[in-house]
Amino acid sequence: MKKTSIFFLLLIAFSSILNAQKEVTIKGKAAGAEGKVINLFACYDQLTYTLTKVAYANIDSTGNFSFDFKTDTTFYAYLKIDFNQSPIYIVPGKTYELSIQCPDCKSPDDKSNPYLKPKELDVVISNSDSTELNNLIGRFNTDYQTFITKNYTALLKLRKRSKLDSFRLAINKRYGWVKDAYFNSFVKYNEAYVEEFAQLTGPERLAKKYICYRPVLYNNTGYMEFFNDFFKDFLTMESQYITKTDLYKTINQLKSYTAFMDTLGKDTILRNEVIREMVAMKGLGELYYTKDFDQSVILGFFKEIEVNSKFPLHRLIAANYIKILTRLAPGTKAPDFTLKDFNGQNYSLSEFNKDKYVYLVFWKTWCTSCIAEMEVINKLAVKYGTKVQFVGIAADKEFLTYSYFMQKTNKIKYTTVWGNNAELLENYNVMAYPTFVLIDPDGKILQCPAEAPSAELDGLLHDLTKEKKTDYK
Repeated sequence: MKKTSIFFLLLIAFSSILNAQKEVTIKGKAAGAEGKVINLFACYDQLTYTLTKVAYANIDSTGNFSFDFKTDTTFYAYLKIDFNQSPIYIVPGKTYELSIQCPDCKSPDDKSNPYLKPKELDVVISNSDSTELNNLIGRFNTDYQTFITKNYTALLKLRKRSKLDSFRLAINKRYGWVKDAYFNSFVKYNEAYVEEFAQLTGPERLAKKYICYRPVLYNNTGYMEFFNDFFKDFLTMESQYITKTDLYKTINQLKSYTAFMDTLGKDTILRNEVIREMVAMKGLGELYYTKDFDQSVILGFFKEIEVNSKFPLHRLIAANYIKILTRLAPGTKAPDFTLKDFNGQNYSLSEFNKDKYVYLVFWKTWCTSCIAEMEVINKLAVKYGTKVQFVGIAADKEFLTYSYFMQKTNKIKYTTVWGNNAELLENYNVMAYPTFVLIDPDGKILQCPAEAPSAELDGLLHDLTKEKKTDYK
């Protein structure tokens, strides 16, 4: 009987969640992106800034697209077409009619790095009005930047609180009529950020005013930017109650997450367990890259949060930290892919990886240093071809550019495929060309980045593939 009651209670709770969700529709025209795919990525996790794909649509031959989904919360997101993107705030129950210009989608320019210098989509919300959230935040940001530019010296050097007070009055006069809770919090925490960087209020008072006794606004960019800046290097530099000795003891010696959290609780502004766990994750992510703390223990702490945290979003954030910190690390599984060669034949990593090492080269046809390295591989492919599969992944913008090059050249004697795929390049953290990756016969990362062909690759492959001598007795 009790089990039945619990089941119905859970069913009712689940139904109420579904009912609370409201449909969002995004539609419009993307000029210059005909035939491509438009994606919407939500930034639910603003500690690691990991993006979650929410929805997508194919853009038809006339540039039109439409998709819908449900959500129960306002969130910050990115619209993406290939490597082009634009931020957008999404509100439950709204319809967004978009006019998008994407000149770079069909541009022949292929020599910019899409990660170091991402291209901006030109997006206009055609049905926006003065009450629409993106419109409000855009106007406030203009006011805010004007204020900071005009009063930077007075705030940072002279600590003139009157300047911030005047700004608050002006903002209240202009936006006081707005009832949108997201926008009002966004404004509040941008003002709080001024208080912090201008040092108009001490850290402890600032925390008690804006953080300790208020809910965590995970999806609010104003709140999270303030939170991230306030708690940057907090465990190692800012807190007067948490010592490096305490951290070293709880992480390296006791290896105890409970003891670590108790240590953080010594600071009065971390008495709130939600805030404390958020700060713990942020701090552990920073400590991971120092030489003083055991990385395996830190990963274990994140795993404990992922499995046992009382707060669902914290479990997601912890999982994201684990993915980021172990991404492409030796022993982790290499991201799979299926790509076509210049003749249109498909190849997958699992096919390449059958009982062989796989050596990946990410390259572009215009990259002279890439071609030089790939010519060196020709000799290595002859020498190690039975035990190592060499694969050149061309990241040229257009398939025809790669295909034409391969049909005209005789410089590359081994398998190449075309891989201008945003997800693939992100999965392998391709930030420059050429990039090399070595994968072991079990499909796990051995080196990333790997030795270059013109450097120590020959010696490395020799050691990896040489026959092991059997000691007969």
